Order: sequence, then structure tokens, then C-alpha cells
Amino acid sequence: VEKDYNKLGRIAVAFSHADPNVIYTIIESDKTGLYRSTDGGKSWELKTRSPLVGARPFYFSLLVPDPVDTNKIYKPGFTLWVSDDGGYSFTSPFVEGGRVHSDHHALWINPNNNSHMYAGTDGGFYISYDRGSTWLHAQNLPLSQFYHIAVDKQEPYNVYGGLQDNGSWIGPSESLGGITNCDWRNVGYGDGFNVLPDPVDENIHYWQYQGGNLMRFYKDSRQIKEIKPFSDDADEKLRFNWDTPIAFSPTDEGVLYVGAQYLYRTTNRGDSWEKLSPDLTTDDPEKQKQEESGGLTIDNSTAENHCAIYTISESPKESKIIWAGTDDGNLQVTNDNGKSWKDVTQNIPGLPKATWCSKVAASNYDMNTAYVVFDGHRNGDKNVYVYKTTDLGRTWTSLATESIEGFARTIVEDFVNPNLLFLGTEYGLYVTLDGGSQWVRFEGKTPKVPIYEMVIHPTENDLVIGTHGRGVLIIDDITPLRLLTDEVIESDVTIFPAEPYTITNPKFSYGISGDQEFRGRNSSSSAIITYYLKKRHVFGDMSMEIYNSDGELVKTLPAGKKKGINRVRWVVRKKPPKVKASSPRLAFRTAAGPTFSPGEYTVKIKKGDKEYEGKITLQTDPKAGHSEEDMNLQFETLNHAYTLLEDVSFTDKQVTNLKEKLDDAAKNFKVGEFKNELVALSEHLEKMHKELVATSPHRISGQIRLAEKIGDIYAGIINYSGKPTDSQIERLSLLEGEFNKYRTEVDIILNDQIPKINAKLKQAGVDEITVITRKEYDKS
Repeated sequence: VEKDYNKLGRIAVAFSHADPNVIYTIIESDKTGLYRSTDGGKSWELKTRSPLVGARPFYFSLLVPDPVDTNKIYKPGFTLWVSDDGGYSFTSPFVEGGRVHSDHHALWINPNNNSHMYAGTDGGFYISYDRGSTWLHAQNLPLSQFYHIAVDKQEPYNVYGGLQDNGSWIGPSESLGGITNCDWRNVGYGDGFNVLPDPVDENIHYWQYQGGNLMRFYKDSRQIKEIKPFSDDADEKLRFNWDTPIAFSPTDEGVLYVGAQYLYRTTNRGDSWEKLSPDLTTDDPEKQKQEESGGLTIDNSTAENHCAIYTISESPKESKIIWAGTDDGNLQVTNDNGKSWKDVTQNIPGLPKATWCSKVAASNYDMNTAYVVFDGHRNGDKNVYVYKTTDLGRTWTSLATESIEGFARTIVEDFVNPNLLFLGTEYGLYVTLDGGSQWVRFEGKTPKVPIYEMVIHPTENDLVIGTHGRGVLIIDDITPLRLLTDEVIESDVTIFPAEPYTITNPKFSYGISGDQEFRGRNSSSSAIITYYLKKRHVFGDMSMEIYNSDGELVKTLPAGKKKGINRVRWVVRKKPPKVKASSPRLAFRTAAGPTFSPGEYTVKIKKGDKEYEGKITLQTDPKAGHSEEDMNLQFETLNHAYTLLEDVSFTDKQVTNLKEKLDDAAKNFKVGEFKNELVALSEHLEKMHKELVATSPHRISGQIRLAEKIGDIYAGIINYSGKPTDSQIERLSLLEGEFNKYRTEVDIILNDQIPKINAKLKQAGVDEITVITRKEYDKS
């Protein structure tokens, strides 16, 4: 084969599972072609030089033989191609018009059923059961690859980000029933990178696709305006990285930056741009031969662009200080608003030359302080390069430690605790509580995947993470990490102050999607109580108790016992009303209990013979828009219905319990006046029982008795935190009057008739009748 070529490039080889003597190979060269051998490689036959099989070999170098048919070979590429004649000709398998995202990188064919195939593309994971004619898209796998992440200040807030070859997107941090794919809105095409909300106008977003193509997007009309800057020199080409940086000023909401080889700034949303710098890169001509890139097969998609700014950060403490890091290893800073720049790269100890500057972050606390991350993996260097300066780049301290696994990509500094830093690496998330002297992996359910970008939400205090391979992760409320001081770490138990918990009504969604849709979790709907344990609790009892302002115990919860931070979720509702399971209707309508009343509660952790105390506050939802008077009336009316439901159930329990005892007693007597008295009272109680609750459940409809009527009112009030309707209040009062008649009659029976009956039973030597008490019932 070699004699046909002057130069060789990438080579793909595939052996047939049906016959290992059959081998296919694609050889990149000045005459790229597909070859086939049927004698184990001793001889080869050229099958085709079609560009379908030779396209973009650095990116698509995969051949997949059919496991049964030695003449069938699949060639993943921009799309999927298949040959049925040993490689002479190729056609698309999508004969039924199946839609699969372009850029195929992986293909598996079931060796026991070659109609069953899996495909991995830039659009995700696909399944075919008909040899690739049609495909199912596995939308239940969180596989998305985010380059950048941003958030807004709406409630609930939105997450913004760009996806590898899948455009630019906006999605909510919470949604009814959980966050689904349908909750995300597409705002841009191409490879998605930065997506930023306008700090002033909620209708405007900014997004970009590869090579610096920056857009202004109007949400209401979905109009897109291209606002990419151009050079003042008609002959000069601006060099934008594949992943071009854009950043808003933290000090002036109207200022937006974008980086090419120069730093640009706009104050009018991109309608005009001011150049703030000279060329901040090395301007190495050897790294600017994009039109010659790709080796034997030229490839210039802007991914090859080099010598460009890659990261930008203006100091939140001084707008004149701006940092810019480049993809060819420079780190530049200005302290006079761009009039002069200084390359501080040479001041960084232990940093190899030309290492990609992947992130620079000016400190929230001091204008002379900044953090920077360098990424050398493109040069085969997977060491960790993360540094801090406190003197505007004159000197640097390495924050890298041996505990960090995988090269670093990004860093974020907390805006409340200056010693709290998060580091995103190729293999997951790391955190430090001491400014970078010690790092530990953030465990829990955080996957060990590449982390490209992180942001801490300014009001919710969530850490929002963009990963390459697991989509967006949100770590709810990092406040406990901020409070992990040395004093706390040395204490045996510390209950952290909790943010006031807002009482909200349940949120429901409609539709049951089965298992073919991914559904991201909302933040917890429970109040979160967080505490720290110096050591794991192993021996003895440990529990959590919650008391209201009157000192009444309202809830006992199991307490987490692990060393470190523990979080306990308190569902701020009473237990559902204790009702007789007489009908599905009643069970459904009374499935939830009322919320506890707003106010301050005391949290007590009992650990062995020691007790630790904290506080948590429940507050009403200000967005509900109800007056305090109306909310108080709802609370009182709902709890009134709750108590009435339990009273009806207790009364019915007494009625049925008494009837059973009467029936047992009657068995001890022959026909006569006393037996007739027992039977008559039993039959009357049976009648009462059938009027109090449904006794013949018929699925959804069935009988509607007093308990079901009260249950309907209860259900109508519980999901609305404002004033109940007049009809509901009047109806509840009417039903209470009905119940009181039954309660009065039962009390008369218990206090008048039963003592007389017991006297006769005692005289006859028969056990007296006792009836369940309220205390016994509540404990049952």
C-alpha cells in the first residue's frame, strides 16, 4: 500500500468479527483511500477514494464492520455511511428519513443482532433497531457539554450556557415537577459558548458561536443582531479563539468586553466598539497558519485559530484594572483602563512557556488580587497550574497541591468568604476553605467530569457548574461552607444559621413521560437544617427535635451522623389528617397535612446526653400577594377542617368499636328484652357509621358521606394560601353542625346508655364494655 503514497497521515483499521482475515483500512495521504484485505493483510485492494470516507480524518477516523456480513462496513463521519459491497460504494442508511445529529464518533453493532445499533454523535446517544434506518434519541441521559455558564436574577433564576455543537440555551433553575428538556429554550445556533443576560434589559441576551461571532438576541421577537467587532484596518484580520471570551463589567452594567488579539469594549450593546489594547498575544506567525492547518487534509473551522485572548476579568473593586489571558500563554493586566498593559507571565513560577491561560478571575475583595489558571493538556502537560497574586501580578503564589487530580480549567472565588475557593478540573470539583493551602475533592453526587465554568448565584448562593459530559449541576446554598471556620471545625457539633424558609404551596406538573425523558431535580421543597459533626456519631442515640415558640415539640427527625456537614430536610407540614381509609376519594383529598405556622422554631440535636440548639424561621410567601389577615384566616380554617376530619374519624372509630363490643356481648344472651336492646343499639350505631364515612368504596366516585364532604372542603383550601371562599367557610360550619349532632349522640350513648348496659352485663357475669379513648386512638 505504501508505494501509492508520498506522505501518510492518520490510519484507521478495522477487523471483521465475522472473518478476521477481512480487514478494512482508511489511509490518509495525498490520495486518501479505503482499502480491503481478505487474507489477513498480506494483500490489499483499493476500494474507493470517495470523499465520503476520507472527510476530515483528524476528526473522523473510525470504521465499523458489520458483525455478520463481511461485505458490509459502516463509516461514521459528518453523517453515517454504509457499504454493502465491501467498500466500493457508500450510501446513507437513513432510508426512512431518520434524523440523527451530525458528527458521528462512535458506533456499536450488536454481535447477536446486527439490526440493533448504538450511535454516539455530537448530539448525544441514539438507538436503532432496523440497521440504522430509523433512530431513537436517548433524551433521558444528561450528556450535554457546556463551555460556559451564566445566571440571571429572576425568580426562579435562569441558567445560560452554550453547548458543544448544539447551540446556545436558557433554562430555569426550577420548574413544575422538575426540569425537563422542554423547559430549555434555544436562542442560538452553531457551537454554543458564552450566553449572557443583559444586566439591565431582561428582553436582551448575548450569545456567540465559534470564531467570535457575537450576537444580540431579543427574546420577545427572537430577532438576532450580529455585533462582532471588526478591525479599523481593512486588511487586518481579527483573531478570535474558537471559544471567544465575552464579559460584562462588574462595576458598570452597560459595559461589555470581547477579546480577539485585542481587547474591545462597548457601552451601547455592541453597536460600536472601542479598542482598549495592543495585540496582547505572542503574535507568533507559526501559530497563525490556519489556512494550512490539518496536515495532509486542510481543516480550518476556526477551532484552529490561535494567538487570541481567551479569558477576561475586570476588577470588581477598580474598573481601571482589567486582566486578559491568551491561548498562547500570555497574562496581561492594565491598571489605567487600557492605556498601558503589562505582561506578567514571566513572574509566574514553574509555568512552562506558551501554556494556555484558561481562566483569570479578579478578586471580589482587593483590586490587586487575582487568581489565574493555566491548562497545558494540549501540549501533553496535565499538571495543575493555579496561582494567586496580591500585588497586581508582580509576584505569584502557586495554589496547586498534590491532592488535586487532573489538570485545572477554572476557578471561582466566593463573594462572602475570601478563603472559600472552588476549582474546576478535568476530573471534577475541588474546594478549599483556607485560600488554597489545602484542597479537597467535593464529594457527594458531584461526578468526576471536566468542569469548564462555575458561577455563584448572587442571591440564592447556589454554585452553578457547567460540565463537559453531565450538563449543568447546581449545588444548593453553599452558605454552610462559608461558615466552616477553624472554630467550627474544632467544635463537636455546630448547627449553622439557616436562611428563612418560605412556605409555598405544592407545585404540580401534568403528563407522565415514562423513562425516556431526563428530569432534573428542583431545589428541595423542604426546610434545610445544616450542621457540622467533628466526628462520626457511632454509639448511642442521636436525634433532631423541632419546637415551636410555645416550646411544644412539633417534629422529631432522624439526624445524620456522618463526620463533616450534614443536612436534614424538614417537611414543614403536619402529618396528613388521620382519617379512615374508607374511599380513594377521601385518601386522595387528605393526602397532605397543613403547613406549620410562620415564626421562629428551635432546633435541638440530642447526641447522647448532650444537647445542641439552633434556630430556623418559617415565613409566608411574599409573592403570594395575600394580606396577613387573609393568610391567618386560611390557616385557621384549614386547621379547623383538619381537626374536624380527625374528630369524625375518631368518632367513627368509637362507633365501630362500640358496635363490635355490643355484638360480642349480645352473643352471651338468648332472645329477650336485654338482647334486643343490645342488637337495637348495635344497628343504630351501624347506621351512624354509614352516615359518617363511606362504607362501600367504588374507586374514584363511590359514596360521599360526612367525612368525604369535609375532605372536599379541606382539599379546596389547602392549595391556596389566601382567604377561603365564603362558600367554603359556610359549608365547613354547616358540616361541623352535622358532626356535632353525631358527637353529642355518641357522648349520650357512652355516658348514659353504656353504664346501664354495663351494670346488667356485670350482673350476668359478662365482661363490661369499654370503648377506645381519644388518647388511645391518637397513639394507634
